[in-house]
Amino acid sequence: MDDSKSEFILILQKTSLNSDAKIRECFIYNICDLKDDELNILIQNFFEKNDCGDVIPMSYRFESAFCGFVFGGENCRASFLMKKDHKEKLKKGIIKFFNFLKNIMVQEFYYHLHFSDGDDDDDNINIVYLIGDIIKNSNNIIKEVYLPNYYLKDNILKILRGYMVNHTSLKYLDFGHSRPKMSNICVEYLDDIIKNSNIENISGLHDNYEYFFENLLNNFFRGGSLNLNLYDKNINDDLVLKLSDMIKKKEINYLKEINLSYNKITSKGFSMLVDSLLESKNKNIIEIYMDGNNLDDSCIESLGKLIKKNENMSCIHLGCNYITDKGIEKLSEYIVGNVSIKSITLRGNDKITDVSSKVIKHMIKSSSVSSIYLNNTNVSKKNVDEIEELLEIPIEEREIPLTTFQDVKSASKRMKE
Repeated sequence: MDDSKSEFILILQKTSLNSDAKIRECFIYNICDLKDDELNILIQNFFEKNDCGDVIPMSYRFESAFCGFVFGGENCRASFLMKKDHKEKLKKGIIKFFNFLKNIMVQEFYYHLHFSDGDDDDDNINIVYLIGDIIKNSNNIIKEVYLPNYYLKDNILKILRGYMVNHTSLKYLDFGHSRPKMSNICVEYLDDIIKNSNIENISGLHDNYEYFFENLLNNFFRGGSLNLNLYDKNINDDLVLKLSDMIKKKEINYLKEINLSYNKITSKGFSMLVDSLLESKNKNIIEIYMDGNNLDDSCIESLGKLIKKNENMSCIHLGCNYITDKGIEKLSEYIVGNVSIKSITLRGNDKITDVSSKVIKHMIKSSSVSSIYLNNTNVSKKNVDEIEELLEIPIEEREIPLTTFQDVKSASKRMKE
């Protein structure tokens, strides 16, 4: 490869939405030196063909930035590579590419720099405006946008607000994982965006999330989504109370999946949530994720109430909490005889010991459970192996009592006697 050509390389890739198999890859040298028409022809040619192009040698893959987007039913990625750090030329190349991208409609958009660049120079601001154009032009189809964490700044959010307010299709924003502290003005801009759009989920806020919680929930419930995903949002029992009150007030009775993993919810908060779900007559919950919270054995009774009212529940996730052998004994009262639950996650509860092995084995023999995750508990390898063997028994060969929950409870007690 001619080094004179490789000062700046744009790699374009696309893959099927249903497969990671590469459909096409091509690379364009020094796009800053190309006229817009020349660049547009090269990019359009890339999108129109599905044969595999040449693959650039790995020695030249020093990615400085990338953007990803979904277009025409395919995952696309544009990687901006430089052999040496040259931020100014990099930003001008990004601007050239985004000037093309703003003229097509994309379903998702990702933008990421592999170095921190919080400068407010003209090129960076132009990139923000172009991202706004991409979002605005893709109204009605774009649902997710991923941006650098340093975009949580007053001047940048002020610009983006002009493109996101009254946007109809945008549902999800992601600002990365560093969770920078936001100014009061920044908070006001973002809150205004939420109140005047359909955005219902934002990642990367963490400590600031509480401020936006109710407005995001209002958008979520207005949209009628079946899956409530509040993963890693720093949610405590106080916020669960607000969630529960909203579920009851709005009579939300259609939820199918609930994900509140990796928050700060106690058994008291979980009980409030369950009470609200039952009061609103939620009977179609299939999966519930409560991993990584502060749940103890007292949450199992509330979980049991939810199981009894949701006959198609198939997955229960209680990993990385404070469940003990006593909690497993209680859980068995709701699993024995159950023919819908297929998977139970208990990993990371280090107070679950070999004492629970007999109960877990009986649960498997007397239910349709096909997966139980016990890694990072204190159940011995010997018992884990025996449990894994029992999980391989076909459901039709198990002795599952077709009884009411009251009878199942009695059967479970008799088993332990």
